Amino acid sequence: MENISVNALVDSYENHLPREIQLEIAKSILAESFGKTEALQEFAKKIDSFSLSRQKRVINCTGTLLHTNLGRAQSRMSFSGHATNVEYDLEKQERGIRNNYLTSSMNILLNSEDVCFVNNNASSLFLTLQALKKENKIEAVIISRGEIIEIGGSYRLPEIIQETGMKLVEVGTTNKTHPKDYKKALKENPNSLVLKVHRSNFSLSGFVEEVSIKELKTIADEFNVLLIHDLGSGLVIDRKFLEMQNISYFDKEISVQESLEDGSDIVMFSGDKLFGSIQSGIIAGSEDIITKIKKYPLFRTFRCSPVVTYELQKTTELYLSKEEKSIPFWLFLSTSRQELDERVQNVSKQISLEHSIIEDFSLIGGGSMPDVKISSSVISVNDKEYGEAQNMLSKLDIPIVPRTKDNNLIFDLRSSFVEDDTHIINALNNL
Repeated sequence: MENISVNALVDSYENHLPREIQLEIAKSILAESFGKTEALQEFAKKIDSFSLSRQKRVINCTGTLLHTNLGRAQSRMSFSGHATNVEYDLEKQERGIRNNYLTSSMNILLNSEDVCFVNNNASSLFLTLQALKKENKIEAVIISRGEIIEIGGSYRLPEIIQETGMKLVEVGTTNKTHPKDYKKALKENPNSLVLKVHRSNFSLSGFVEEVSIKELKTIADEFNVLLIHDLGSGLVIDRKFLEMQNISYFDKEISVQESLEDGSDIVMFSGDKLFGSIQSGIIAGSEDIITKIKKYPLFRTFRCSPVVTYELQKTTELYLSKEEKSIPFWLFLSTSRQELDERVQNVSKQISLEHSIIEDFSLIGGGSMPDVKISSSVISVNDKEYGEAQNMLSKLDIPIVPRTKDNNLIFDLRSSFVEDDTHIINALNNL
């Protein structure tokens, strides 16, 4: 059996991985006693596979605007990575308060007393509960059975609460929870707080009933307990913008501002869902509680990097400046059917391979508004006819990710930028 050296194997296949990675892959292959031909084939296969796992930019043609597997909300990143005054006072030329401007801007947007930022919304809940357990001697969390959620990535609400060491008290039933259920639980568990959780990725219909934030606030005040709202998705946009754009999907969706106005002591939500920015958790509300969270010893282990806070700052400014369409999520969602149809027709005219334009729908995604379907025209390509088309699209320098339906690749342009159209056209013409 003819052998091959490690270096010769590495030099046999051109790729862009660091040489040290290639050497490790080559060594692992030769350790299995492959012959030269088999080793060359296995090396190329493993290099290709490993290269595809590198994090890189992709073009989202799935039609899911907040695609969890593709990073949720798209952001036109603008942070340079250079030194930044994240914790430096340029006026006094000395150490300053971290995120001072972002905090002030976010408080103006949300009409909140104070706010803080962590790496995701699961952290928001965990840290809030831990801080309140320590500072307020809270022993139990009271929540409706219809709000005990599990979301993607094996996140289960009961497990988060269990990790805090607090008791989980379920009230009501899956489909119906009444004020009396909370009152009974509060009488039996005096050292507790009330937690309301947005269902996010599922909905209940039919014979259902839940207790609103306003009603819960009245109950919380009666028993002198705190009311925490895990809103998850985090709608903050001005209702006037939605009216002007004829977007009615959120008519029954409570916003962060409305939750605070209705009486929530703390509202927490994700930065990369309906807020339309980068992955993060935003905790807003009572200054007293936010101060306790910031002083909690574990807060520093969950706080955001300067890259994240810079992007949150940029997004917040866009909301405050009424430039909502500069936020990609709201740009995609507010694109009219006529605008989308014209764009699809323009792309279609420049594609030489056989395809069709069909009626379909886009989704909001990201565990938000599961019942919403957005009418869209899409480009459909039969993958059986072209063979391995999806694999070829995945191996491009900028991969294109469509959705699949009945052996067809569906290219939904609503979830991609207009400037990506040239790349999509070239890719489809080269299949």
